[in-house]
Amino acid sequence: MKKYLFTVITAGVVLLAIQLSGCEKKTDNISSDAVTDYLNLQTGKYILYRYDSLRFVDHDQRDTIVSYQAKDIVEGQLTDNLGRAGWRIVRYLRDFNSTNDNDWKPLLTYHVIPSAQNIEMNESNFRYVKLVIPVKDGVSWRGNGYLPDNPYEGVYDFSNDQDIRTWDYTYHDVGASLTLNNKTYDSTITVVQIADSTNLPLEPGVSASKTYWVEKYAKNIGLVYKEVAVWEYQPPTTVSGYLTGFGVTMTIMDHN
Repeated sequence: MKKYLFTVITAGVVLLAIQLSGCEKKTDNISSDAVTDYLNLQTGKYILYRYDSLRFVDHDQRDTIVSYQAKDIVEGQLTDNLGRAGWRIVRYLRDFNSTNDNDWKPLLTYHVIPSAQNIEMNESNFRYVKLVIPVKDGVSWRGNGYLPDNPYEGVYDFSNDQDIRTWDYTYHDVGASLTLNNKTYDSTITVVQIADSTNLPLEPGVSASKTYWVEKYAKNIGLVYKEVAVWEYQPPTTVSGYLTGFGVTMTIMDHN
């Protein structure tokens, strides 16, 4: 009888330990920074960037970089067409060497919709899910799931965007420090949206492409670095070979 009782008690302890272990694992999986920790959404807040724009010139035969200053300013609150509270942010641009405030010109307006689960952004009627919980290394999600098929069709003669809705955004280097323009940001996250290329470096007569999109956010500040390169090289056929697509690199210079 004592042996049977001991066996029952032992089995109960083991079962309880397994249950507690499972609970602890579940709690660890959902513990996370809030996604809103990686933004600073208050009217009047801004981030100043170096804005490098990739362009193809000489009849799309070669690439060049044109540099600007960009300033993203939180201009106020809004309610989107789904009735959700959000923020309106305007990006202004001026020549990189300008110091004249009158030179700032609005480039675009985008909306940020924060929630406990994610951060959505609406830019040029494209809806993205930029951040989600939990904020942990390796977590992935379909951040472009709301985009239309081939969203750049009619603008760029490439096929890079054919599977854009299936890109797996993935967190890397959560909590890492990052130094940009000689200033260190103590707690950042990296979101790799895609990192893909074919037949690089370029070779004459061989088609090639690059599809790369990475964003980095600093806690209590927002986006501090963005690198985008989405382009194709089409080799000569009945016409000359050419490059088509776009690229942008944004690097924080200052913020308030």
